[in-house]
Amino acid sequence: MNMQKKNSTKDIILAALLTALSVLITFSPFKLPVPQPFSVTLGSHVPTMLAVFINPFVAVLTVIGSCAGFWMSTANIVIVLRAAMHIIFSLIGWDMIKNKGWNIFLAVIVTSLLHAGFEAVIVYFLTPVIFSSQAAAVNTLTLTAFIGTLFHHYVDCAITVPILYALTKARLVRTGNINWSRFSGNTKNSVNTNL
Repeated sequence: MNMQKKNSTKDIILAALLTALSVLITFSPFKLPVPQPFSVTLGSHVPTMLAVFINPFVAVLTVIGSCAGFWMSTANIVIVLRAAMHIIFSLIGWDMIKNKGWNIFLAVIVTSLLHAGFEAVIVYFLTPVIFSSQAAAVNTLTLTAFIGTLFHHYVDCAITVPILYALTKARLVRTGNINWSRFSGNTKNSVNTNL
């Protein structure tokens, strides 16, 4: 079996596992009680964040799984569309980390702002349409979505890092040369985790 075929089979298996995990997490008991149109499920971004370090195909499939899971568990179109916005931050994050060699901490900050911004846009435009009783509070809801998503993004990043480290050490994920240095553009601090 050649290396290309082995990697693509492994990617498909990882995509299936992360997609299944994305669906399962949406049914998790670790949801914070928040009013509609919000949903805070701790760990819900972890499969997508792990997929960012594999490839765009795995990231997109994982996001689709998350959307399907949120639809099955909430039937709330605002929550599902907010989950769909993860495609944007995951693809941009993949490009920044894998293609452009960005510092991982800087990439987390940029992707968190994109993530929160796109989710806030969904809340801003859809809340008055779907939850007309909350239309007057749309600005407050949008700001809450932005700040809440930033916080949630950082919590899930903190959960993702040790899992990514373990998967890398187990040789299940090849992360390549990741620039783990703090906020410097110096690639001398990159860590080769190809093992």
